[in-house]
Amino acid sequence: MALDRLIDAFLSVEPVSQAGRKQIISLGAGTDTRCFRLLSRNNVTGLIYHEIDFPTVSSKKRKAVHGTPVLRNILVPDPQQAEHEAAPASSWSSTPLPNDCEYWCHGIDLRDLAQAASPILPGLQTNTPTLLVSECCLCYLQTNQGKDVIKHFADQIPDLSIIIYEPVKPEDPFGKQMVANLAARRIHMPTLELYREPADQETRLKEAGFQTSKAMTVEAIWKKWISPDEKERVHELEGLDEVEEWNLLADHYVVAWGWRGNGFQAWEDI
Repeated sequence: MALDRLIDAFLSVEPVSQAGRKQIISLGAGTDTRCFRLLSRNNVTGLIYHEIDFPTVSSKKRKAVHGTPVLRNILVPDPQQAEHEAAPASSWSSTPLPNDCEYWCHGIDLRDLAQAASPILPGLQTNTPTLLVSECCLCYLQTNQGKDVIKHFADQIPDLSIIIYEPVKPEDPFGKQMVANLAARRIHMPTLELYREPADQETRLKEAGFQTSKAMTVEAIWKKWISPDEKERVHELEGLDEVEEWNLLADHYVVAWGWRGNGFQAWEDI
């Protein structure tokens, strides 16, 4: 719901680019379904939606879209691409879509964008207000690689914003156990060592060139952004007895967002 609130606010602002478009780039998109939800909404117009993930992941996603009518009806795949469904391409697109929208799926390793000779992303618009989304994605890269991925887009797009969702607070007892649990599964998050507190995430975004940055823990978002009616609705779905454990978990994840340029006025009061 935190991401929904931020993304909806971003889309609510009248586009200022000459083309009247807006652009979202989802880093490490995986099997995320947000693109289907947004592109099927009648009130979403002129949206260019990019997803980036490993070639094997994007190929599987394309095959799933072709094999699922409700998804295929939303993205309306290119007929020429559909001819090669038996060997799905790792990079594919669906354009033009209704309401002047576009969808692009890029099958590349994000670390390639951190290289000097980085690949050119088809369909990327550099004169359009753009939102980068990283949901537990950049945290798996080496910190310098993560910085360079953001820089890759910051160097090209003047009107740029970002949302990052990652764990924080690795040093208290809960955080130490969280890190140990991840390590037991051979999972390492370099950013967790450098950006330990929510304030560190704000500093991270300012150092990346975003003029304004904010951060809130999921616990704070739950308390301040979620209405009592919605909390009650969720509770009725499945009652939560371990409230203290939930508060601990939610306090160790953060949503940070920052922006520069035009197209993000609705974020001023969030």
